[in-house]
Amino acid sequence: MSIPQAGGLLGALSAAQHRGEVTAVQLAQESLDRIAAAIDLNAVVAMDVEGAMTRAGEIDALRKSGAALPALAGVPVLIKDNTDVRGLRTTHGSLLHAESEVVDRDDTVTARLRAAGAVVVGKTNLPEFAMESFTDNLVFGATHNPWRHGSSPGGSSGGSAAALSAGLAAIATGTDGGGSTRIPAALCGLLGLKPTSGVAGSTAARLPIDLSSTAPLAHTVADLRLLAQLTLRPALGDPSCVRGPETKNLDRPVGRIFAVRRIAGDQGVDAEVEKSFLSATEHFGMALGRKVEILDGGVLDAGVDEVWATIYAAEDSYALGWEIARQRYDELDPRIAPWVDKGMATSLDQYLKARQERCEYVRALDDLLLSNNILLSPTLNTVGLPADGRIDIAPGESVPMDLFNTAALNLTGHPGLSVPAGTIDGMPFGMQVIGPRGSDRWLLEVVVAWERAHPWPLMAPGYQPLIEFTA
Repeated sequence: MSIPQAGGLLGALSAAQHRGEVTAVQLAQESLDRIAAAIDLNAVVAMDVEGAMTRAGEIDALRKSGAALPALAGVPVLIKDNTDVRGLRTTHGSLLHAESEVVDRDDTVTARLRAAGAVVVGKTNLPEFAMESFTDNLVFGATHNPWRHGSSPGGSSGGSAAALSAGLAAIATGTDGGGSTRIPAALCGLLGLKPTSGVAGSTAARLPIDLSSTAPLAHTVADLRLLAQLTLRPALGDPSCVRGPETKNLDRPVGRIFAVRRIAGDQGVDAEVEKSFLSATEHFGMALGRKVEILDGGVLDAGVDEVWATIYAAEDSYALGWEIARQRYDELDPRIAPWVDKGMATSLDQYLKARQERCEYVRALDDLLLSNNILLSPTLNTVGLPADGRIDIAPGESVPMDLFNTAALNLTGHPGLSVPAGTIDGMPFGMQVIGPRGSDRWLLEVVVAWERAHPWPLMAPGYQPLIEFTA
């Protein structure tokens, strides 16, 4: 049974239940069975078998009674393990929290998905404290990409991306503070949206407060549109949420389309990446009936990544807890320890100077994009990552930021959407579509034309969507 792109996988699951072809209990059981069978991927680190089956049974009973059900009723969902799920631990992929107490309440995105009828089946892997661009940690080990075992699904939402690409669940949550949803989306052949800063609210007291947010992953634009409607909303007590994504004029025409190999600086990119990107931009322009203007240099100077890193490392390490980091430093993954060191060494002067310099970069992208222009870039400037993140770097060092075109948008606050744009050597290639601040939902409407003209596989080779088992 094929999944219609127009309705998306989520729409197909809902319709199948409505027609009586499958029950919520069957979907939950299938998801749990697939997770148990996919231990080689190491994408899922905890399952809530009893809770999932109980909730699925309740949904089936409600459906049988004729009650009106919400949009995601009976749909299995996985939650990234830096997000609280009632009844499960939140380990953050860290030895510091491996034996933490089971939490007694859901985080905002978990609560919203439950309210929409989704059935939580478990939690997905991530690098320690979501501090890296691959998915590996000292508690659970490395997650593998369903497209190629031994390759990384990216990070930090790599467990979620791998799970979606392998059909282990229909929804898997992500967060994005420097590319943590867009990078895995690009490496796993998915859509991944980093929303406008201040759009996706959270009731949790969190840091970094305005550089990182809930960031949905999906198989199709229809799926992403639905998830955006449910999750890109303000939250009580979140001072970063001062606006919602625009919901008017979503059919307005695209203005100018710019394309750049690197958002920051003018350093070259991998030759295969450049070739694939230039081809994708040409076809993107054709799909939208627009000429794409190729820019030779970056639209921002190379210093933007360091400004982002100064702010993010300081807030990230503080959220971890400087005292516990010092006391239990030897338990930190040596691959993220330099990031913690950087944050703890940042002075107040350095931090405030970076906050001030941030405004210049925001203005530069605002001036380029105006109200309806688009900027295209490769999501990654390299072809893939090994599962443990090792890419010719010295032990104890982090993956270089210049391998990605993502962190600058977390600093400026502009929405960035990674879309599947072909393959390189059999592995997915992602192109990033960037719009004006607040244009998140408009961006989704824009890329519908790309999805129609250049459809992509819903799953990694050899895997099937959950709906397939009813065929």
